[in-house]
Amino acid sequence: MNCDNFIKAAIEKSCAEPIMPGVERTAWIGNRAQLDIASLEFVEGTTNQVLNLPLLTGAQLYPIIQYGAKPFEGLKIDLDGSGKLGGTASTEFPFIVPDNSPSVCENIIDKLLDGEFFVIWQNKHKNLRAANEKERGASAYQIAGLFNGLTLSAGSCEKYSDDTRSGWAITLKEEKAPRSAMFLNAGSLAATEALIKTMLAPATA
Repeated sequence: MNCDNFIKAAIEKSCAEPIMPGVERTAWIGNRAQLDIASLEFVEGTTNQVLNLPLLTGAQLYPIIQYGAKPFEGLKIDLDGSGKLGGTASTEFPFIVPDNSPSVCENIIDKLLDGEFFVIWQNKHKNLRAANEKERGASAYQIAGLFNGLTLSAGSCEKYSDDTRSGWAITLKEEKAPRSAMFLNAGSLAATEALIKTMLAPATA
């Protein structure tokens, strides 16, 4: 593929479906080491949309459910154009673990200390009225961690925090990815939603 750096579309607002802020209350996290990277399939003609997220046998996704008016507040992507081999993008993914039980600390918090992850979140802006039928719903499910993995950037358990109420505030970060954004697009919004549901149970061979 030709590595050109030419802008290929007008920079303008969509009047059919203006962009809107925010993400939905549920995201999903997986262990990157259990992702079968070699079997990833890209949507034909794209470099930032994948048709699947194949998991190794026994692996699955786990939901992250947040509450309040601004779930995953602080979720952002920063661009850096200073690299000698090209620009990169870094994603920060914050969330609250609303518990501090021994099992939560053992099965979630301790794993976050040294693990490497990927996440899928659902944007409120889904691009359902795109003129190109193939792009309808393609903006909904965004992925971070495919390239360099999400690792722990910050974490704390403040016993008198009004935000966490003695739970955990966590921020995962993927640094220096070669794409500004990656999307899961199984062909339609319904197909992508169905795919994610299948990944909530352990993968079979």
